[in-house]
Amino acid sequence: MGLFRELAGRYTGNQPLTATSDWPLCFMTWVKICGITNVDDARAAVEAGANALGFVFFPKSPRRVTAEAAQSIIAQVPQHVEKVGVFVNETVNGVSEIAKRAGLTAVQLHGDESPEFSRALFQRLANKSYRPTIFRAWPAKVFDAPAGQSVGWDPVAVGLVEADEAYKGKRVHKIHVAENGDLFLETHGFRPGVLSGVLLDSSTAARPGGTGRTFDWERVQPWAGIINSISKLIVAGGLRPSNVQEVIHILRPWGVDVSSGVEREPGQKDPKKVRAFIHAVRAMEEAN
Repeated sequence: MGLFRELAGRYTGNQPLTATSDWPLCFMTWVKICGITNVDDARAAVEAGANALGFVFFPKSPRRVTAEAAQSIIAQVPQHVEKVGVFVNETVNGVSEIAKRAGLTAVQLHGDESPEFSRALFQRLANKSYRPTIFRAWPAKVFDAPAGQSVGWDPVAVGLVEADEAYKGKRVHKIHVAENGDLFLETHGFRPGVLSGVLLDSSTAARPGGTGRTFDWERVQPWAGIINSISKLIVAGGLRPSNVQEVIHILRPWGVDVSSGVEREPGQKDPKKVRAFIHAVRAMEEAN
């Protein structure tokens, strides 16, 4: 199955999704360096060209930081760089308070948070001039179902988009698989939901923040294309300078997220690896 960069609004009726190798002109892949624990690593990532820094607030993570520690780092980070807080099964109040105290500009949910949780968090973080950025992580294995078996993942139910027939924007609702394996979209109007994007990684129940291993990119490629067509897809899990170009070639994500792949030890980044990773991403863009 091919790659689908086109907007869902270009599809009508039961038109099949077809393979494409086209990239939007001037498309720049969003790069997040996650697991930042100190100012030096933050500075090295920003100087290398990172678009976002990730701060882990999961107590069991070796990269965990406090809200106060994150705030002291974030105070020295340029405004244009996204500051993303990573949470696992925290309360709505807990996420909201940490986001405010640390100065986060986005949150990333890695636990068993329900769609209701995401909606409640969105309402808590929103104000008249600010639409919250909430990324939701799902283990890629969710989309790696055997042939003929339903994945059971509904972008409306999880809060990625909201059905609205009156909305004139993108249109998609249900995904169908034909007998020959082609994917079809049953079109319905929708507007953006409370989630700003989907992060696919190799997380497990025992390690909800990720395992540091890659997943089978080829097997989830069709679903990555669907996510790309209606929202922002971020890929994580086992990425490093030597393989990030391959995952971009296969999945064409909006963003890539790396932590252990650019470290010398947990919580301590290797500036050379950070530069090599971001250079590999930008070189891939130039080649396309």
